[in-house]
Amino acid sequence: MIVCSRFVDEFGHHRTEELANIFRTNNAPGRQALLSSLEYMQEWVGGIERYEKKYPVTVIPPKPAFPQFKIIGIENLSDRLFRVLDSESTVYPTGECTREYIIRIGRLPFVPRQRHPVRRSKPRYHWCSYTAWSDPESTRDALQILPEWSDCKLRVTVLTATVKRSAYVAFNGDRQDPSNSALKFYKYYYEPHAQDHPPYIGGGAQIALEGAPVVYAMEQWDDGSQEWKLIYEGAKNAQTKTST
Repeated sequence: MIVCSRFVDEFGHHRTEELANIFRTNNAPGRQALLSSLEYMQEWVGGIERYEKKYPVTVIPPKPAFPQFKIIGIENLSDRLFRVLDSESTVYPTGECTREYIIRIGRLPFVPRQRHPVRRSKPRYHWCSYTAWSDPESTRDALQILPEWSDCKLRVTVLTATVKRSAYVAFNGDRQDPSNSALKFYKYYYEPHAQDHPPYIGGGAQIALEGAPVVYAMEQWDDGSQEWKLIYEGAKNAQTKTST
């Protein structure tokens, strides 16, 4: 009851069935991960009564509530995640090239950790997937990444063993209602799979990561050879580091 309403998208479609692919419930570890995640959510908000009391939703004044659905046991679902970036992107607020920052620091740039189970404003995450697609265009198509957002030519690998407590079910939604700037959660719903930017086919699984995950490897697309080339490989002990 805490999370289910946020699986109804703007078209009225209920998307809870997509959790089967995110949690890979065709096997026992996946089913256990889903159960553990739901139990964690229940405990994190203090149960349905405390959730309703502490995070009331009102229209006037506009006061939304958006539960952050943490994935417990992601290391049992896949051994790695992939984060796609623009090859020319920079780190806020320094303006340092993201590629050079990762090589220097060995981590993705920091985004805030979710200290509270429910948000009143849009959080920032690193958007990842289980899949490493064969080229930037296939990546763009599966994750529905618009060209103005990213050229999809930089790809980072993160080991799930290093983000055991840092992964969340992804979401979609605009920061503000276009007809009322006071509304901060316009069209918000969980989006386990990309679907919001046709004509791209979408369907790629999405996982959200907080903090500054350790980078295990980084690849860049080479237009000449038409292949991904390894440009950074993390320390051999990367498996023992955590981003939490």
